[in-house]
Amino acid sequence: MKTENEISFSDANLDNLILPHDDALVITMLVANWELKKILVDNESSADILYYHAFKQMMIGDDRLKPANSDLFGFSGEVVKVEGQIKLPVLVGEAPHQAFAMINFLVMRATSAYNAILGRPGQNLVHTVASAYLKILTREGYEAEEDKM
Repeated sequence: MKTENEISFSDANLDNLILPHDDALVITMLVANWELKKILVDNESSADILYYHAFKQMMIGDDRLKPANSDLFGFSGEVVKVEGQIKLPVLVGEAPHQAFAMINFLVMRATSAYNAILGRPGQNLVHTVASAYLKILTREGYEAEEDKM
């Protein structure tokens, strides 16, 4: 889907931000109707990951996991076994700038300070631009584009 909408950043995006800012981008999303905090937005990750400890807190049964065909490499290069994969509904952003998608998470058991990682596939599904700020192209933008056609 193409769009001519521009995503830009202004000083309004700096509210409550201590500068200089180069910390990791960590967000909260609604995942399967569960407010999931401490999600790392990682432009380097080719997978969307849900850590097993968060998966269990969401009270989703292991029987909902589908087999995953590959293992992942951890931050220090170690091989981490994937428990399975699960497609879950995700709502990101705050009204009126929200996006919804069904994201396929790889569920893995590993020690992490985060509950999940939103990698490039998930970022593409919810049309985010990750920077020191997070911008979301919302459905209203698409509707404005469709009106032009």
